[in-house]
Amino acid sequence: MPTAHSTEPFVVKRHGLGTTKTALALGTVVFGLMVLLTLTIVVVQAIRGASIREPLEAVWLAWGGTPLILAVGLPVLLLVGVITALEERREDDADDVLLTVDDAGIYLGGEQPRTIPWREIRGVCRLEHQEAEETWEPRLVVMLVDEEALPRSTKAWGPSCPWPGTHDLLSRPLPYAALATAVASRAPHVPVTDRGRVAD
Repeated sequence: MPTAHSTEPFVVKRHGLGTTKTALALGTVVFGLMVLLTLTIVVVQAIRGASIREPLEAVWLAWGGTPLILAVGLPVLLLVGVITALEERREDDADDVLLTVDDAGIYLGGEQPRTIPWREIRGVCRLEHQEAEETWEPRLVVMLVDEEALPRSTKAWGPSCPWPGTHDLLSRPLPYAALATAVASRAPHVPVTDRGRVAD
């Protein structure tokens, strides 16, 4: 049974380039650098008394006009990003929550979000599935079957999700020890194991 006292939930959210806020910040930095570059060229050329048009064309029309396209398109993308970020704030960032461990049970986010109460959970494990010939995918599995009755296929052990943080650029995966501690503090009867590579 879960511990009687209420504790702060253990929450893992999407980080890195997977969030709208981070993409918005990077877009703002890029746009700011483009504006700064333009102003620098204008000021330097004005001081030198040289043509401003030629270096600006050399910069903005390089690579088939890609910088100019970015300069025109970035403000629109930033506006859309701001609107999306505000919408996410109103939705309490629910889409960015990958995992929650609290007194009620375990919540797995993602494409098929699901909350599993502690009374149904027989264990929690980290394992790696072989997705391709040389590619192993780390996953978090909430086991609904007792250890002695586990079927051969890990997909039948219970609901699972990619190991939080694995696919987020510029982020680090959830430490296994942090998950084990979070589960132990709410449901010490639930074993947490790292099973490594498991071939179905």
